[in-house]
Amino acid sequence: MKAKLNARSSGENVPRTLATHRDDDRRKKIDWPAYGELHLDPKNPRLADLSHTGTQASIQKVMEKEFDLQPIRDSLWRNGFFFEEPLVVVREPLSEFGGEPVLVVIEGNRRLAALKSIMENTTAYADQAARERLQKIPVVIRKHRADTLPYIGFRHVTGIKEWNSPAKAEYAHRLVDAGYTVEQIAHLIGDTTRQVDRWIRTRSLVSRANKIGLRQEDAMKVFRFSFLLTATDPPASQRWLKLELDPEKGTVRSIDDEKLKQLWTWLYGSKQRDVSPLIPESRQIHKLNRVLAVPDAAKELERTGNLDRSLVCTQPREEYVAAVLGEVRTMLQDMHAAVYLDGPLVGTKDTREHVISAKEEFRRISKALESIQKDLGL
Repeated sequence: MKAKLNARSSGENVPRTLATHRDDDRRKKIDWPAYGELHLDPKNPRLADLSHTGTQASIQKVMEKEFDLQPIRDSLWRNGFFFEEPLVVVREPLSEFGGEPVLVVIEGNRRLAALKSIMENTTAYADQAARERLQKIPVVIRKHRADTLPYIGFRHVTGIKEWNSPAKAEYAHRLVDAGYTVEQIAHLIGDTTRQVDRWIRTRSLVSRANKIGLRQEDAMKVFRFSFLLTATDPPASQRWLKLELDPEKGTVRSIDDEKLKQLWTWLYGSKQRDVSPLIPESRQIHKLNRVLAVPDAAKELERTGNLDRSLVCTQPREEYVAAVLGEVRTMLQDMHAAVYLDGPLVGTKDTREHVISAKEEFRRISKALESIQKDLGL
């Protein structure tokens, strides 16, 4: 059953599935299937920005590598599963098993991954009594995945174990697909509309990028969801992208795909094309946003791929000249302070070439300053 909203006459848009007092005893019943009957969720929002093939082995490998499972393993080995915290599962077909419906864990994937690593390691976890305690797992079986969305969102977006931004965005985007608006999602998970809007927008941009051939795994260094989120926050950057969003869903309605490709390359580079990212760290994104806010600066960046040169176009000419001359003066003063105590430069056999070069560079600088003074009326 698709999650529905109460009528507005109630004063709130609260999903009926949150009203657990309305659940009958059957829905609240805990089942105890064998651990081997449970399967990791290929659609787990935690995996939103991680590469895997969708098979159980691939997901298990990623979770062991990217998440700290050891504390969970220790707890399970000592205590077993707490029946107060059952896993939440649904029956869904998985292609890996011929499309047959199997029990897929919607909530509790880290615990299941930790359990699987215990059961597959008979050397480190040899105690038979402890292994027997872990053979059957407390679960609550839901009929449809949509029935679990409000609970999962409360638990991980604002609740006990908070998800990172890509996982939150994946979850919010699925709620959009289920028919929720941004405002309803914000109410549902107890977060601000502004924050939910950012997650959905960025997740939708990733989907659009994938459709036009851009891939997270092609990033020269690492794909960081936060880079795309921050780079597309300013209205000016959205205008440069010609980005139009659905006002209710927050998803991409239209965009200039060529500009999206350019932005993606600036942020992440490309291993396949051997292109380094223009933005090496998050602190540089504000410079990119400054450039994209000024049409001439954005054109310069598109033409040259030089961020510092493009930044020049974001300043009044007079401000830029004053700033650069100040930097040049500081550098010359620092050089002079470091070497003047030893007197004039000496042209020995080892230094003669450097002295000649220094004199030539000084002559060129003097000539350049004369031209600057004349051309700018300084």
